[in-house]
Amino acid sequence: MAETNVDRNHELVLKMLGAYMTGDEATLRSMIGPESEVHGDPGILNTGTYFGYTGFRQWVQQWEEAWDEINYELGEMIDVGDSIVVTPVHVVGRGAGSGLEIDSVFGWLYEFRDGRAVRFHVYATVESAIESAEKLADE
Repeated sequence: MAETNVDRNHELVLKMLGAYMTGDEATLRSMIGPESEVHGDPGILNTGTYFGYTGFRQWVQQWEEAWDEINYELGEMIDVGDSIVVTPVHVVGRGAGSGLEIDSVFGWLYEFRDGRAVRFHVYATVESAIESAEKLADE
């Protein structure tokens, strides 16, 4: 059976997350182009929009500095159109310094083109991520 865009997109999400979790910077760099958009939506810790691999690293650094411990559990991926995937991610962690505990489900939006992430957005809720993905898919 031929691989579909949906199957390929799911593989790319897992590849990108796996590279992040193992510190595989070469794979991340190959998957995040200079024009890629990294966005933290209002309602999460590091709100803002960044571009390219450098922007991704800046965004990630801000996120990682905020936590002493952090664990991720992926939910079932939700496809929106041919190129966008929303992944519910259950995040459990303890804040650096504050000790504040987090136990939330975020919506991570990925958009892929030619095997690269053109968008990686993080939303405070899965519903917000789906709403944004639907708007992007309609453009």
